Amino acid sequence: MIKRLSDIPVYSSAQATIEAEIYHTIRLATQRLPLPIRISLPRFRYIDLVIDHDSWACVDRNLNDLPVVAWTEFDIANRAALHLPLNCKVSHYHFQSTQIIEGALAFAIKALEQQLSELAPATKNEGGGSNITQLRCVLPRH
Repeated sequence: MIKRLSDIPVYSSAQATIEAEIYHTIRLATQRLPLPIRISLPRFRYIDLVIDHDSWACVDRNLNDLPVVAWTEFDIANRAALHLPLNCKVSHYHFQSTQIIEGALAFAIKALEQQLSELAPATKNEGGGSNITQLRCVLPRH
C-alpha cells in the first residue's frame, strides 16, 4: 500500500499522534489476520480502511481505491513506554478528509477487536491444551 500512496499527490500532510491503544490493537491485528485488512466504514458510504504493516489508509472504493487519508511513518523507535501515544505522519489526499479520521479509527478498533475475539477460540485449542486465557490490557489515558 505504501508504494501506491507515494504515487498520488498529497493535498496536505502533518505530524500527528496516535493513542497507544489504537496503535497496539491495529498492530496486533496485522500480526494475526491476513493482510491487507479491509474494513468497510458504514458511516461513510464508499470509504474503506485498508490496513497493512506499514500504513493505514482510508480509500474510496468507487474511485479504484484512491486514498482519502493515510497514516504512515509510525515512530515506534523513539517511545519511552508502550502506553504513551506515538507520532506518525498523516497525509490528506482530499480537502474533507479530516471529517473521516476519528470515525474511521474508532470504528476500525471495534471491528478489529470483534475479528480478534472471533479468532481467539479457534487458536485456543491449537496451543496443545494450555489453560492460559487471553487478557485484555487497558492502558491508562493521559
